[in-house]
Amino acid sequence: MFAGFIQGGIYMFINTNIAAVNSQRHLYKTNLDLDKSLERLSSGMRINSAADDASGLAISEKMQAQIQGLTNAVQNTQDGAALFKIAEGALDQVGKMLSRLEELAVRAGNKTLTDSDRATMKDEVSQLIDQINSISNNTEYNTIKLLNGNLDVQKTLAQVSGTAGSVRILKTPGTVQNATNLSFSITVVGSAAIASGAAACLGATSAINQTNVVTINGVEVSVVGTDTVDTILSKFNAQNSRTGVIGIKSAANIISLVSGVVDSDAANVVGLGSTAANGSAIGYLTVGTAATITLGGASSVWSALGFTGALTGYFASGTNAAGLMSGIAMVGKGNTLEMQNAGSKAYGIQLGIGMFNGAYGGFLFGRGGTASAINHLSSAGNAANFSFNVANKLDLQVGANYQQKISYSIASIDATSIGSGASTKYASLSQIDISTVENAGLSLKVVQQAIKDVAASRSSMGAVMNRLDYTDKTLQIQRENMTAAQSKIRDADVSLEMSTYTRQQIMLQAGTAMLAQANTKPQSILSLLQ
Repeated sequence: MFAGFIQGGIYMFINTNIAAVNSQRHLYKTNLDLDKSLERLSSGMRINSAADDASGLAISEKMQAQIQGLTNAVQNTQDGAALFKIAEGALDQVGKMLSRLEELAVRAGNKTLTDSDRATMKDEVSQLIDQINSISNNTEYNTIKLLNGNLDVQKTLAQVSGTAGSVRILKTPGTVQNATNLSFSITVVGSAAIASGAAACLGATSAINQTNVVTINGVEVSVVGTDTVDTILSKFNAQNSRTGVIGIKSAANIISLVSGVVDSDAANVVGLGSTAANGSAIGYLTVGTAATITLGGASSVWSALGFTGALTGYFASGTNAAGLMSGIAMVGKGNTLEMQNAGSKAYGIQLGIGMFNGAYGGFLFGRGGTASAINHLSSAGNAANFSFNVANKLDLQVGANYQQKISYSIASIDATSIGSGASTKYASLSQIDISTVENAGLSLKVVQQAIKDVAASRSSMGAVMNRLDYTDKTLQIQRENMTAAQSKIRDADVSLEMSTYTRQQIMLQAGTAMLAQANTKPQSILSLLQ
């Protein structure tokens, strides 16, 4: 039995209006699409829920987290630059005070002044040093002290054997890691270049009877016939600043030339080999392969001085120091050792050995045989232990991800930390004294070293600030590009959505009209029932 009528071969139903059901289905879909378009247009986003684009949402959410992280990294970088700017500004003032200290030391070194004049100047020196310490203690960023050593790698050195102070930490870079009791031992003490005569020279009071020119490391020294051996040695040492060579003579009248620096400051070495026979130290040694001696000029003069062989045979060079840090070899340059093995926790550390107050590789007497005239504070086999704590280093999180950070340490700039290594008598700026002409001269060396120390620290900070400036710019570019990439995934294309929205509106109107038509269609069956 049929649920309808047949008219002209077409089925016509009363109970079920298929056309209306079909129109309603299309109208429902059009309504859903129109709602989606309205949601995208009102939110401005193509993806409003995971159902819109599951993979796109996952990528977009990760990008959003990166963008937020980059935003904070930019702020961190700018904060770090501000911190270093404060520290560098404080060091600028320290530099100005050191310049004034240099003026005072130079002035105090003049014998036209009286002791009372120097006493007045000494008061100003004390005040300037106190102010440097005050700046070191009080310079802060967000209550973080910057220049008192709190942000430096905390290190300890315990000398196991050898002369106390003969092993020093010269540089502790940020590459050093936490470590306890790293063992260090000296395997080779750096040596100076030495060229010694093969025979005794003329007597001290005998004239050389030679008028000619000799050269030491390419520097000419004129000799006249009336010169004695001691006069010639004085001429050699007068050219020390150009040759880097010191001339000495033993009791047996053997002349030796040793690489070093003539410096009356070395006379302050006390209890380290000074005897009545050799007197006070006349200078410091320079050691390492860079220290060389080359002789030239009139061979007749050299022969009279005891250098009887061919001059080419008197070329000499020093040797570099060597040492082990927990069994790993360090690289030596002169009396400086550096750990260059990245596998070591002490990677990057620089040590000085055989150094008195950090100055040079040893000291030299003017008399005695070559061996007895040369003194080192360290010996092969001497040992020390080192510990490092890097917890106080300044870490800057300059990226959105884990371990995207840079770390810096800022050394102390107080008066006991700067100026070290310039003088045997004064260990640092805190000890300088201008009460006498001699002391003023030694103090000047320390002040000039302190100026170099502060300048080096400022230079390092300037490099950091430049790096942070580039880091800031790079992060902002990354954030911009990341935002653009996320926008392409998640943001709605408004022009496309408006076209879609307009189309859906038209389809909704058409669907509504057709549903109305489909609902009126069964009424045509009534004509068959009349």
